[in-house]
Amino acid sequence: MSNHEPGVIPKIVMGTFDPETRWRDPVLARLPAMPDKDRESIVLCMDELLFPFCGPDDVLYTRCKIDPALHEYLNGLGFSFRTRYHFDLNEEDKPLPGSDVFKQCLFSLAAEQTQDIFPANRMLQTAAAGYSKGVVLPESIPSIYAANDLRQRQSPDETLFSNAAHILSPYAITAETEAYLHAAEPFNSLPDMETVVRVNSKIYSSRLLTRIGEKSCGVEANSAAEIEVIGTALLKRGPYLLKDPFGVSGKGNLLIDSESMQRRIAEHLHKQEGSGLRVQFLQEPLLPKVTDFSSHWFIRENGKTEFISVQRMMNHQQNYSGSIKADEAFTGMLENAGYFTVMEKALRALVEDGYHGFVCFDSMILEDGEVVSIVEINARKSMGLINAYLDKWSEPYGHTGWLTFFSLGLPEGFTFGKLLQALRESGLLLTTPGDYGIVPLSSNTVMVNEILNRRRIAEGAQNNRGVPKGRLYVSVVGCDDRHRSQLVESLRQVLADLSVKVYN
Repeated sequence: MSNHEPGVIPKIVMGTFDPETRWRDPVLARLPAMPDKDRESIVLCMDELLFPFCGPDDVLYTRCKIDPALHEYLNGLGFSFRTRYHFDLNEEDKPLPGSDVFKQCLFSLAAEQTQDIFPANRMLQTAAAGYSKGVVLPESIPSIYAANDLRQRQSPDETLFSNAAHILSPYAITAETEAYLHAAEPFNSLPDMETVVRVNSKIYSSRLLTRIGEKSCGVEANSAAEIEVIGTALLKRGPYLLKDPFGVSGKGNLLIDSESMQRRIAEHLHKQEGSGLRVQFLQEPLLPKVTDFSSHWFIRENGKTEFISVQRMMNHQQNYSGSIKADEAFTGMLENAGYFTVMEKALRALVEDGYHGFVCFDSMILEDGEVVSIVEINARKSMGLINAYLDKWSEPYGHTGWLTFFSLGLPEGFTFGKLLQALRESGLLLTTPGDYGIVPLSSNTVMVNEILNRRRIAEGAQNNRGVPKGRLYVSVVGCDDRHRSQLVESLRQVLADLSVKVYN
């Protein structure tokens, strides 16, 4: 089914990743963290990864202009969508946006751009149904779209925004999303911000387990002193995790394995308490897990829930490194363990609390086989969900893709076009639906820091190029795990031949 079918309304897909940073109350104390000046720009450009949610008439609205070569490549594979962007960083006749402007939530930028197009407040119109009618779940993703109509589908701004019927499909709902909805009304049928923030907190996840009669390992701590008391008891049994209510993979979670470390963290938090910040964390024993996985669902506005996928997660040192669809044996094991019964209860609680939309439950399996059904709840789109939508493209051929990424250091003169060309010449680039190979998924996550550094040096705002960091997201489409591993090793060799450093 494509968006050409009656009743399916063209939509705008957009959003800013890492919404947890925007949900987090600024008066809450923070755990210590290593600053990474390049990370934020990369995360801001992850919005390109949302293209699998688009159909041919849908608009992917991104912060930066997608490299035309990537858009053409994806279109050739059958991922047909229209594009809209806020910044073209390669337009060297225009000054770079200031850092504060560039870092704004995309919904804020979109609201400003919409008002520029329609100064008389003739804003973007959207369907009254919102999620309830416009969403297209993975089962409905067409296997192949027309390949050569990209130019015809790209339209001027006025055309994109003149349709009376659109819906908004956000990555996550933030305060800026609400501001955009109000600026470009009428919209409806998205849950309110207060609900979204509440259900995304790890405190909510922990309390929900108790509410539905399931075991919860988390203990809330609301002061530095409480953290030491609870932590000292936990350390007698082993290391534990100190979790920020809105921490995400690799940020906001800390492994505490000694009293000396706990004392240093408590002192760090105590100083913040002294400056008026509020301490709120969750403490959990470090469980002996062997497998991380997630399940993905959609809750319609009427409360009906739909199962989408179970994804196994690959982690490296507690950080997310990729997703792949769980096989039937794995899903069957979860069924026998009562996992889906727990999910039904949790979904009912989310409905009772007023949430609807996409939701992901992070879960894990322990060494003794115990299934920990809910580690945390992500009431938004997620990387596993993106992989589920990507898989619907390759499923007609019986193939499964592994969504993963590589953290890169880029040599001088590197371009995204050179990478695509090298992949093509090596035979690694998947160019025909039904084949195996590597599918690059985003361009600006690779290039944004290189372009910003080059432009700032040219403008005299920066002296040293350094080694700009990038992040290459790919889908590795192979016949099995061994084949996918071989493809990854070949990709690493291509990157090495291009003098690209790979940090993971």
